[in-house]
Amino acid sequence: MALPLRIKFRDWDFWTPLLLGDVKSEKLDIRPTRVASLIDNVADDAECEAAEMSLSRYNLRIDQGTAQGIVAVPFFIMRGFRTRNIVTTESSPIERLEDLEGKTIGLSGWQDSGNTWTRALLRRAGVDCDKIKWVLSRCTAADKIEPNRGRQFWNGTTITHEPDEAPLVDMLHDGRIDVMFQAFMPKGYCDGALGLRSVVRDFKAHELAYYKDTGYVPGIHILALKEAFVRENPWVVTELCRTLDRSRRVWREKRRRYAETTPWILQDLIDEGQKLAHDYDAWGFKANKRMVDDFCREAYEQHLTEHLNTAEKLFPEAFEDVE
Repeated sequence: MALPLRIKFRDWDFWTPLLLGDVKSEKLDIRPTRVASLIDNVADDAECEAAEMSLSRYNLRIDQGTAQGIVAVPFFIMRGFRTRNIVTTESSPIERLEDLEGKTIGLSGWQDSGNTWTRALLRRAGVDCDKIKWVLSRCTAADKIEPNRGRQFWNGTTITHEPDEAPLVDMLHDGRIDVMFQAFMPKGYCDGALGLRSVVRDFKAHELAYYKDTGYVPGIHILALKEAFVRENPWVVTELCRTLDRSRRVWREKRRRYAETTPWILQDLIDEGQKLAHDYDAWGFKANKRMVDDFCREAYEQHLTEHLNTAEKLFPEAFEDVE
């Protein structure tokens, strides 16, 4: 009889084969729950044995010694380039990352994995992030108000909180901020209704250059499991990762066949297949060590962590997909 495993993750479309039953495990009865927001700590959640988790939040837990009960796996559920996430108004004169030094930038979460990678992009471009005025607030009026948003990082000078949580989109148009970092684009962005654009207009070319230089697509969310569950069933990690990986690969092949879901997705699938390594999204320690080490160094140099952590410290068990 298959072992039940409850997992919480965001509504990524590459889970469709898993959700429909096209991909199954003979050993695991995987019971997914789709969530709008990531849970804070799988170890404390009575409703699941596994979950999607922020790489940054896990790194902070390791740094602060509060990761007890969690087994983290270098299986990156979410990866993403970040140039596209640096947004300004259509009328803005800003066209390059190099132009952001000394500007005012709004963002919703200081310690977020994506924003850590985005600040890393600015640093690569030679921008001194300490010379930027950072303002924390919600993206739109539809987003929830968080009065203590990132409070532990406020310094009253370069990192501040918008006390009324005025939406960043409104602040952009009012000229109170020059640029916004945004992980998930708000409603109205894609059809132009918000009057916003990426600072780097050809962000795809910029991101490909980044990939050629670094060799990876930045990892943002990882897979995490309850330690007690893994200790009792040590085979679970590899079986779960292989099953989730199969779902992603079946989804990709179906998209390549049924590419009319959007008019030009075929070109993106061709670019992915021809311009990225075939295993760019591989899971396991060796495949992700350089990227994780780079992230840890950025977190340290951006003053998020007190210690310079490493891939070995975050993933001491070094899970690999070995037959």
